[in-house]
Amino acid sequence: MEIEKLKISNLRNEEHYNFNLDFSGLVAQHTAAALGVETKLPAYLAALGKEHQALNTVQASATTEEITDADAQRDDTTRGLVGSIKLALNHFDAEVRKSAKKLKLLLDTYGEIATKPYDQETASITKLVSDLEGAYASDVAALGIAGWVLGLKNQNIAFDNLKKQRYDESTIKPQQNLKDARIETDTCYRAIIKRIEALIEINGETAYAPFVLALNQRIDNYQKVLAQRQGRNAKNEEETDGQQPEGA
Repeated sequence: MEIEKLKISNLRNEEHYNFNLDFSGLVAQHTAAALGVETKLPAYLAALGKEHQALNTVQASATTEEITDADAQRDDTTRGLVGSIKLALNHFDAEVRKSAKKLKLLLDTYGEIATKPYDQETASITKLVSDLEGAYASDVAALGIAGWVLGLKNQNIAFDNLKKQRYDESTIKPQQNLKDARIETDTCYRAIIKRIEALIEINGETAYAPFVLALNQRIDNYQKVLAQRQGRNAKNEEETDGQQPEGA
């Protein structure tokens, strides 16, 4: 009886952590003492803890409190701008009402800007401000909302710069920390597997069979995930290679 091999380095971050979580659960279920890995387990669990922390940091690195606050500010300004335009629809001056209707039609083409994902919202605000400062500048002046437009423009730029800064300063290090943590986890995992395989060779497979069967079942599931992904990637490469260049 052998423990199946799995290219754990090919697993995506969440898959890698979940596989090791399953593995540690199996070890706990069958007990480290029965498996003969008491001396190997502490280092593995410590490495897995580091991986969990690094994974959480990577997942949260682009959504800091500072970025959330900056997004909330531009959301409030967006809603204030929309409210000002809606209010002007009932203005006593017919020309102001006319401009307000034009701006309301423009806003309708953008939908609910404040509810969009970060990057989509940034792009929408950038385009909206360009419209308001360009083709619709006279309508903005008629409603007296140039201050709202400028405020939204500045807040959007500030948000985008802050997000890029966080990526530049914070994302690279957490990604490297996660990579290092995964390597450490893999090393400890292989040490445990090597110990169990050695004990099977010495003591026979009977005492270890339930654990190995359960582990192999999980490994098989992840092997299928990797095989399916490799198949999709190969298909995409074939389709790309088969495309003829323009003018061919």
